[in-house]
Amino acid sequence: MKNITAQMTLGEIVTEVPKAGDMMRKLRVDFANEGGRTLQSIGEAQQLPLENLLYEINQYDTENMDGIDVKYMDEESLIKYIQRKYHEDLKDELPVLEEYVEKMTKENRALEEVETVFLNLKTALLDHTRDEDDNVFPMLKEFMATPSAELKEALKPHLTELEDEHRNAVEAFWRMRDLTNDFTPEEGDSGIIRFVYQRMEKLEKDTLDHVHLENNILFKNVREEHYE
Repeated sequence: MKNITAQMTLGEIVTEVPKAGDMMRKLRVDFANEGGRTLQSIGEAQQLPLENLLYEINQYDTENMDGIDVKYMDEESLIKYIQRKYHEDLKDELPVLEEYVEKMTKENRALEEVETVFLNLKTALLDHTRDEDDNVFPMLKEFMATPSAELKEALKPHLTELEDEHRNAVEAFWRMRDLTNDFTPEEGDSGIIRFVYQRMEKLEKDTLDHVHLENNILFKNVREEHYE
């Protein structure tokens, strides 16, 4: 196992030790969008106990939940993996979760802002993944197969836009954490509320893992191989 140090970037750490992403997410460390920053710089900025974090991370095993090590995938395989594991799941999960969020809000009107944030996020995520599937990923595949200055320039604004949308998605999850006490039900909350909070936190986990694969591996690899 690779020894994780404070000088490694968040992207490197979560790529080596995927379970570290869950710990960071619960601390509101945005490893997906701040993947180029070191753990030390983030720890200092957010006043986190670095020694404790490093000890915990280095105790984790390095396996991903599905047993797939994305470090060894080429870009086309990674795109297929992202589409199968995350894009398809989002299309199934979001409409179902929307129905439960609506029921939750009918039970407790104090959660209306949670519903509003979720509905905006749902629309943004579906639009985002559709754009990737229909436009950006085909452009990326074409560019990797036959790199050219024209395709490189055409891709740049698309990648920047996707990265901006990634940041917006994580900010939406942080806002829902603010509104739900980190997805923690109150005593006496109904089963619907508990179920919705559980599913929202799972959606948050999957989205940050999804964004990490794109920002810190796929887009990073494309830029390093073809943009420098």
